[in-house]
Amino acid sequence: MTEPPLPDFIIVGPQKCATTWLYDCLYEHPEVLMPETDSVHYFDMNYHRGEEWYRNHFSEFDGEQIVGEETPSYIRDERTPERIAETIPDVKLIFTLRNPIDRAYSHWWHEKSKDKHSFKFSEVLGNYDLYQNWIVPGLYHRHLTQFAEYIPEENMKICFFDDLVDDDLAYVQDVYRFLGIDDGFVPSLINEKVNQGKFRKVNRQAIYTSLASRVKKIAPQSAIDKARPAHRQILSYMASQTEYEEGMNEQVRHQLEAQFIDDTRRLSEYTGRNLEHWFDHSSL
Repeated sequence: MTEPPLPDFIIVGPQKCATTWLYDCLYEHPEVLMPETDSVHYFDMNYHRGEEWYRNHFSEFDGEQIVGEETPSYIRDERTPERIAETIPDVKLIFTLRNPIDRAYSHWWHEKSKDKHSFKFSEVLGNYDLYQNWIVPGLYHRHLTQFAEYIPEENMKICFFDDLVDDDLAYVQDVYRFLGIDDGFVPSLINEKVNQGKFRKVNRQAIYTSLASRVKKIAPQSAIDKARPAHRQILSYMASQTEYEEGMNEQVRHQLEAQFIDDTRRLSEYTGRNLEHWFDHSSL
């Protein structure tokens, strides 16, 4: 029995830059095999499990033209570039880059909305672990140059989230061409709204509170007592959404721009891309 292949390409992240959207578009492509999971975590968290464990994620291979995987945390793991190069020296890598401040804010809210933490976003600059989790992934130039030490630059595709928002079909077709597969295939996600972590600015908390108040006037006390824990959870969830909609404090944004400005300036020079619009209070 032939052992499963290793991937021909990897989407290395980072998170909250439409990596899952791209994974889905590639998963649908008839010439591509992607594993069922969109985060294999072999080269960062599961490297000790060995290459056979990794290959088993591609055991459904049935002669597809190329094989790939997506693990958005690879981009910030310092061991991953060398490990990838040693395991798959000819692999192609896809990087998806978004305004690092918006990326950090979206990452914070994504985890908070799932009750993974209770931190306010403003705490990110005063807590080392939060900084590593939300800020470090956005130091794109640092990560790209680490990968470039081990992977030929012609095998590294840098994609910008701004281009996806402007024209999602052109964006994914460009990736298809980079991978050498049919760029005429149109995935089902095209023209669907890209999730940027935004919600319509409707005061759902006020609406819910009003409805709950009306129900409380007519419901028996026993039902109210049973519903109280769920009521508190709903209010907490809505409060987090409201906090996201209000956006980050401008002073915090200004501080984060100072964190990212030097790396982004180098990224702009490295890619030849004008990234001035990523900053409101600083100039590249």
